[in-house]
Amino acid sequence: MMEQVTTSEYAVFEKAYEYFNKELFDNELPGVLITLQRKSQNVGMYRRGSFKDRADHSQVIDEIAINPDAYVNLPDIEVWQALVHEMCHQWQFHFGKPSRKSYHNKEWAQKMEAVGLIPSATGSPGGNKVGQTMFDYVDAEGDFRRCCHELRKLGVVVQLQSSNEDGLVSRTVEDQQRDAQLRQAGVKKNRSNRCKYSCPSCNMNVWGKPELSIVCGNCQKTLTRV
Repeated sequence: MMEQVTTSEYAVFEKAYEYFNKELFDNELPGVLITLQRKSQNVGMYRRGSFKDRADHSQVIDEIAINPDAYVNLPDIEVWQALVHEMCHQWQFHFGKPSRKSYHNKEWAQKMEAVGLIPSATGSPGGNKVGQTMFDYVDAEGDFRRCCHELRKLGVVVQLQSSNEDGLVSRTVEDQQRDAQLRQAGVKKNRSNRCKYSCPSCNMNVWGKPELSIVCGNCQKTLTRV
């Protein structure tokens, strides 16, 4: 089993990319080399043309890097959030008009919403949808959430996680500090009609309209409104 661990784990990400490309992007994306690396402080990062064919330098391949330290003990849906977030960047670089480096503009935000992820500077409803540093949350009624359920049924699940247990802790503290800074800066509270739902087992969160009945694709437990 251990001799095949590299092939097995990378195959999971490749299958997820191919499935999301088909279901959310109409197979428009040109493919990508997915890497697991800890170089970035972000959960994910997209680089256009990061690799080239050694024999034919005109053939270039995009890269999506996922940081394994950032998803320690998190449900798969949050890993796939990072992947699809970067796939939206890839879509924009090939078919849209990206802004300056690392800036998330209105076109990107609209594509995110179209696939079922809501961009937010705070990671919660009510946050700015464009900016330099952006988080996102799952639309409970969007296609992304549906795709994550289907991936689970197909047996496409993340098998490994980083042994660096501090990865989750430091990320949580940073998020809390950022939320505090945003509150101090006077960021407006959520005035949408979306409510937060949380899984009592794995703590996976989604936002949607009031009075929804939502079942967690990972634990098969009903999410509670919080």
